[in-house]
Amino acid sequence: MTLHSPRIDRNPIRKRRGLSLIEVMISLAISAMLLTAVAAAFTASSDAIEINDQFFRASQSARVSLNQILSEIRRCNSVSVSANQIDMITAADDDRSYIMVPASTTLKLRTNDITTDPDYTLCGSVTAHSFTADTKVDSAGISHVVRVSVTLTVQVGRNSVRLTGSAAPRRAMDIQ
Repeated sequence: MTLHSPRIDRNPIRKRRGLSLIEVMISLAISAMLLTAVAAAFTASSDAIEINDQFFRASQSARVSLNQILSEIRRCNSVSVSANQIDMITAADDDRSYIMVPASTTLKLRTNDITTDPDYTLCGSVTAHSFTADTKVDSAGISHVVRVSVTLTVQVGRNSVRLTGSAAPRRAMDIQ
């Protein structure tokens, strides 16, 4: 009868079947660093999208407000302009004022016919504005507004846009 001696495997690598604790810790550390980098990139991207969205909304409301002001100036019966305010009597004989509130960054609409109405905020984030009027004196010596120029600068974060427009009241076209 032959006795077989047990085989002794002198290569320890062949016996290992799993990962060591050190290998698991290294792989977890690498995974944590990669996930942290992905989270930071996602957060930065999300913040940039939010700032761009706020800027788009602010500049779009300023565009709509500027178009509304200029359209009403073209059709108004009378208009007067100061540094922070445009007062007008509209074609429907409504008394309106567009006011840039000096203490804030908002452009507001005030309906002067009904004193209990609140002031309506048209747009915000307006960092600079300019309301100017060109006038012409008629043969009777009365000064009339013949052109109103409006400039609004909207800024959100580092994004800034300057909107400019002008309009002439149609009734001013008849002034000699």
